Amino acid sequence: MQKLSSLSKYFLVILVLFAILFSRFYQLGSTPPGLHIDEVGFAADAKAIAETGRDTWNKPWPLVFEAFGEWKAPGLVYSMAFWSKVLGRMDNLVTHLPSAVAGVVSLLMLYLTLKELWGKRSKWGLLFAVFVLAFSPWHFDMSRIFYEAFSAMAFFAVGIWLITRATLTRAKDSRLWILAAVMLGLAGYWYASIRYIAILTIIIATLVQSWPLISKLKKSLLLILALLFIGLGWIGDLTSSKGLNRLEYYNNKSAEGATLEIDEKRQYCYLSFMRNADKSQFCYGLWNKPVEKLTNIGKTYYRYLGSDYLFLQAESEYGFDASYGAFLYPILPLFLVGLFSIGYACKRFLESLVRNKLNKLNPQDSLYFFYAVTILISLIPAALANNINMRMALIALYIISLIIGIGIKGLFTWAGKYLKRYAIPLLFGYLLIILFFVAQSLSHYFLVFTHSNDLMWTSDARDVFGYVKSVSSDYDYIIDTELHGPLAPYFYGDLTTSEVQSGIRNAPDDFGFSHLVQAGKYELRHANIKDLACEKYRTQDARKILTISTPINDLASIRKFAGKSWSQALLLHEVHDLDDVVTHELENNPSFRNSCSPE
Repeated sequence: MQKLSSLSKYFLVILVLFAILFSRFYQLGSTPPGLHIDEVGFAADAKAIAETGRDTWNKPWPLVFEAFGEWKAPGLVYSMAFWSKVLGRMDNLVTHLPSAVAGVVSLLMLYLTLKELWGKRSKWGLLFAVFVLAFSPWHFDMSRIFYEAFSAMAFFAVGIWLITRATLTRAKDSRLWILAAVMLGLAGYWYASIRYIAILTIIIATLVQSWPLISKLKKSLLLILALLFIGLGWIGDLTSSKGLNRLEYYNNKSAEGATLEIDEKRQYCYLSFMRNADKSQFCYGLWNKPVEKLTNIGKTYYRYLGSDYLFLQAESEYGFDASYGAFLYPILPLFLVGLFSIGYACKRFLESLVRNKLNKLNPQDSLYFFYAVTILISLIPAALANNINMRMALIALYIISLIIGIGIKGLFTWAGKYLKRYAIPLLFGYLLIILFFVAQSLSHYFLVFTHSNDLMWTSDARDVFGYVKSVSSDYDYIIDTELHGPLAPYFYGDLTTSEVQSGIRNAPDDFGFSHLVQAGKYELRHANIKDLACEKYRTQDARKILTISTPINDLASIRKFAGKSWSQALLLHEVHDLDDVVTHELENNPSFRNSCSPE
């Protein structure tokens, strides 16, 4: 009977692990179905690197990729290139695979970190914590798309585990600490803003230890040097326009919005005082850029750490739906229990700091204070840019997962102590509620969310470019007016790497962004297909031209191919022979011949 019981336990563990892994890798190459412009940007550089050792700008083995002019950290591109070489292909599966692996790594790190914190082994509690994170919407959704910040989070999670282990074992040996610094340094190759967070994190980690001040300073210096040595490839970008480009972009967008809002409030205030400049002077003290900046920073922190964003309704963006919070809302009680433990530990830590008795402090309290501070510093880039999106909060969300894990231990302990014989049925009922919402969330992801956003996913891109590839040899030129231009056919194999590397890009915009607009026979032109037909007729262009555009009702009879929504109910994009469009307009549009007559 005991053997059967043991076998049942092992079977349950295997079943949970299988559910976690299967759901993450199931349809990884087709769900989400399409190709986001940033995703194809990463993948195109990865394909070029895998084939030639040069990016799409024809630069050899770069440590920062120019991409669309936003200068991306190199880690994700090289990860995709690695998997492309291993699997011998470049497709959606390859672009999603680094994030899927990063998700599994961070789950393992959560298990190991909580195991250190809990002291004695509690297999079921640890397994429950991993299950909760695995099916939290932020973690699950980000495991199935391409964001580089998610891979950076996995390296950071390894660093957090090593710091936790070193702190709890009071390790005097520097190896664990140096390895933690190495992991944080590696995270910087995946996401630029994490570099600053990594440096601050390693400093905070040493300052909360019970060592003498001189030892803290020496250790902190040693670890920063180790981190920067690993980060030699990105040190120069800490203060360069390349490294700060994306943060400056978000900051400028925020500043523009704030300026308009300030001006509007001042104008109304001025008008309210009948255009009396003297009486309305105080308005300038109430509404100005410093006040607006500080207010927005506070609001950003409040929104990220508030119950709405975390458990009810987050912000929608590519790959993540706002129908749920970052975590499923039945998890809220676990978070509150963990937050209480963290808060009480922070109180004890600060009291010991004031009384100069850190040497008598429980190392777990030091760790809890470290976790709390790390959440705050990890949100600094998002707060400065007043930007609410999932990818800028991944470090904070991972540590909040640790807090939820701490809450699980607290709940189990409290239930066993006070509920006694009612503990198991009540906890089992709570588990069933969580399982219901996990099932609902997964069903929503696979059956609703990824099937109801065809235009966002550009879910017909594979079909459209697959057709175009099959007929492109019959055409001299291909104009894409709506999808991703030459990079998409390169991704799908209709352009060579050399054609892309020698392609033409448009001039940078105000933010420095530019796109590949011409390569080989492909050109990206945001133009109406009838205007293109008019241009072809007027200039008597003899080339055979194929065009990709949005659907136009009166051209339905002459389309060569139509990309449809997942349900086949809606047309998303269509492909036309431009000569057919010219003929159609000559026959059906009386004004076409006069307005587009040859020069």
